[in-house]
Amino acid sequence: MDGVNYRFSLKELRARKNKTQQQVAEDLGISVQTYNAWEKDISNVAISKVMALAKYFGVKIDEIKFVA
Repeated sequence: MDGVNYRFSLKELRARKNKTQQQVAEDLGISVQTYNAWEKDISNVAISKVMALAKYFGVKIDEIKFVA
């Protein structure tokens, strides 16, 4: 399906890597509470961390869906 943009939640991306919230938080150098808030869309993600998340999960920034 050319031209279709797929967007994935952080939870979906984490599940694809078979990682726990704790593991992702440690890998990114943030607290598990912060990562949990991002997954639940409770807290805004700084643009520098959005880039880090995209690189970590191997996706483009616009493929990440931040709204639960």
